[in-house]
Amino acid sequence: MSKSKKPFNFNNIDNFDEHINKSIPTYSNLITSIRSIISYFYVENSSIYDLGCSTGKFLESLDFKGAKKIGIDNSTLLPKKLGFINKDLNKSLSIKNASIVLSIFTMQFLDPKQRQRFLNDIYNGLDSGGVLILTEKIYQEHGKIQEILSFSHYEHKVKHFTADEIIKKEIDLRLIMKPNKESEILSKLKKAGFDYVSTFWQMYNFKGFIAIKK
Repeated sequence: MSKSKKPFNFNNIDNFDEHINKSIPTYSNLITSIRSIISYFYVENSSIYDLGCSTGKFLESLDFKGAKKIGIDNSTLLPKKLGFINKDLNKSLSIKNASIVLSIFTMQFLDPKQRQRFLNDIYNGLDSGGVLILTEKIYQEHGKIQEILSFSHYEHKVKHFTADEIIKKEIDLRLIMKPNKESEILSKLKKAGFDYVSTFWQMYNFKGFIAIKK
């Protein structure tokens, strides 16, 4: 009998950034889009927050004059450097002087009961004219579309992972990832107070939202 494998854990992934790039189609295009969008919102000497920053590489790569870059995550992959804070995002956040907040595939892993508070904290910490970039895996409103997009995604993943790896990860993720429907996300953003919200990217069941504080 073969030994049982350990449960899926992001902290155990070798080369985490490469893994995400292989798992999410056009992920590199998403990151390029985010770089472009946030360049319109940065205010000199303001703060940029990356919530759920994992390895912190994307945050570190941002080059804005006078930026205070703050990455928050409770991952063991988090760099032990100034500006990175080890914290459970299910707890209240203190965000200050922020022109940009990034939440890249993070909220889907939070306790559903804490997600509205999470967005409220972000809104309250953003300066006027500031932006939240929120990317999430979503559940489709229509079951048939959910099925089509899910299996199209699997067809992409088999280019990089074995069928057993894909199935095991899907089973393990059920315990820690609870996606919202798009309508639920938009409702939460509106309730938090965001004045202008739009989608800017989608690939299968992955979607990017831009939310601006008036």
